[in-house]
Amino acid sequence: MALNKPTFKVNIGASQKSTERKTLFADIKPDTSMRLRIAPPVTEDGMIFAKVTNHFRLKNEEGFGLALACLEEHGNDDTGEECYLCGLTRLLKNGDKGDVKIGGDLRASPRWYAQAWIYDKESDSYEGPKLVGLSKTTAEAVNGILVMQDESGDDYFCDVDNGQDIVITRRGSGLNTRYTVQATGKKMPLSEVAPNWEEKIIRDVYGALELKLEDPDGQKRAVYRTFEDELDWEKIQEQLG
Repeated sequence: MALNKPTFKVNIGASQKSTERKTLFADIKPDTSMRLRIAPPVTEDGMIFAKVTNHFRLKNEEGFGLALACLEEHGNDDTGEECYLCGLTRLLKNGDKGDVKIGGDLRASPRWYAQAWIYDKESDSYEGPKLVGLSKTTAEAVNGILVMQDESGDDYFCDVDNGQDIVITRRGSGLNTRYTVQATGKKMPLSEVAPNWEEKIIRDVYGALELKLEDPDGQKRAVYRTFEDELDWEKIQEQLG
């Protein structure tokens, strides 16, 4: 006698989510929208963004991708504020075609990170807090909403008691990528979004970002390791040391 085995509709979203790597970071994928509730400022300067400037396209000792923090932006007493990578990119832009390309790949790249709870339509709930990285123009668009709310006397979207979600939509890819930002208009306390938000909010965003800081010598070693056979190191040594 055959057993009556119930079957159910496949939940694609839940299946995909179960295999995703757990991470503190969230990116807006091409041709999608992200609805998020940005956290209130956690520092006295009142900033909702943490600006981070990195140099990409480097390799670590195991040959994996490496991003190093720009010392002109993030240097401290241990590393100094003279960034070897910035100096190198300025030097390479006057070289041959290969040098110019490498210099372009290595140039400092800023991102603005907002701490936020992200709405998941599948579960009708919010996940977070996550750190959402935005380009300069997208961060400016988000700030533009704050400016309008300030001028109109409205509550800021990151207000603890009367804030609201914003929706960021990404269209296209590469140089044709475009973002639009808008507020939803539906106000609700942050406690409805994340009942235990005060316990979970990230107090040290820069610490959570885990910037990789190397002094100029360490930066130089990373460049040599990555582009040993592609650059004229005698010329570089003469001009940069």
